[in-house]
Amino acid sequence: PQSYYSVAKRLNTEIDNSYYVNQYYNPLNGEAHYRTLGPEIWQQTHGKITHYVCCVGTGGSISGPARYLKEMNPDIQIIGVDAYGSVLKKFYDTGVFDENEIYPYTIEGVGKNIIPSSVEFELIDRIVKVTDRDAAWRARDMASLDALMLGHSSGAALQGVFEITDMLTPNDVVVVLASDHGSRYLSKIYSDDWMRQQGFM
Repeated sequence: PQSYYSVAKRLNTEIDNSYYVNQYYNPLNGEAHYRTLGPEIWQQTHGKITHYVCCVGTGGSISGPARYLKEMNPDIQIIGVDAYGSVLKKFYDTGVFDENEIYPYTIEGVGKNIIPSSVEFELIDRIVKVTDRDAAWRARDMASLDALMLGHSSGAALQGVFEITDMLTPNDVVVVLASDHGSRYLSKIYSDDWMRQQGFM
């Protein structure tokens, strides 16, 4: 009852003229990205994109652009990034919802312990899993090496690229969705104390 899903549903019944977005099961989630993010990626890469790498969470930011990009070029590879402790990769690989896959992890906004209908699995070509540690260090590396202060899930998305090097060539154009900013993680992945507490350093 205290989960944010349940609290949102309850507030919707208690607050007049409110709207329950229901992003995990609302087809408008992906539709919004189909109409905006997909065309933006296609235009900014001049149609040269070969791979789209995106964390799988609510499903909208992977499914919407995937649908648009596949319409423009069906050969574009859509790569989903999942967390260890989430059920999504195993469900994608086997069609089985396995509760034994569920355990705590620290990456926020990546993976799920449910199967959102907003995730259009048929549009995804491959799902890879990344560890909390690798995602945290990938984000920290981007801050120190490239002056890009990204969040934990953006680090996960970037780590996803390193998990698919077997399918990449020097001529590929890979687009990675960095969905969060590091300012939200100053007391987490950018804190040496927190990193040590997690066993990451």
